[in-house]
Amino acid sequence: MMPDQASQPATPREPIRTRARRLALAALFTIILLIPRLRRLRRRPGGWLAFRAVVGLAGAALLWRFARDGAGAASLVAGIVLLAFAALVRARPEKKSADDVARELGALVVVNGGDFSAAGNAHHHVNIIVNPEHLVVMTSTFEPLAEIPLARLRQISTSPAGANGHRGGEAWELKLDWESGGPQEARFHYQGTFAEHLARVAGQTITTVWKKNLPVLPS
Repeated sequence: MMPDQASQPATPREPIRTRARRLALAALFTIILLIPRLRRLRRRPGGWLAFRAVVGLAGAALLWRFARDGAGAASLVAGIVLLAFAALVRARPEKKSADDVARELGALVVVNGGDFSAAGNAHHHVNIIVNPEHLVVMTSTFEPLAEIPLARLRQISTSPAGANGHRGGEAWELKLDWESGGPQEARFHYQGTFAEHLARVAGQTITTVWKKNLPVLPS
């Protein structure tokens, strides 16, 4: 004879702490899986702006629910967090590397330009993009500062910069002279232990490309 169902012992309910722990673990794994996608989305300013708008609306809805329907404190906290995320976490476009910029400009090589000064303008830590036809001086964030046509280049000189107030062994200068509506001049200052090496490498690299572009005169 089958025992009466009413006489069977009731299945014990799972403790609230255990269920909360499982929910927390599930939420954590979900967030971990979403992180790579969010990072990729954050590199796209347009898509990230739309995502922030959705998050902001969700946060506003939770706050409205708390204020209108008397929802619990969880709605208030979640709404504040979502609104803060939407307001503060901005897009972070992927930064271009020196190699990426060199490929875009058809450059042969990128050399360290040290500190650049020309026509009263000065910038620290520049790069010199060496193109077969011209040199492009760029900031460390690859904003163009000057363009020097190699065909108009007249002189390349490398020398110690001790005369400018630095100790001769720790400061060197690369100087470029060219013609463009009149004489033009650009100076690249290098300081530190490897100042001479950096200045000479930059000067020799530019000189090599420049000489290749010089016209060959018939003998």
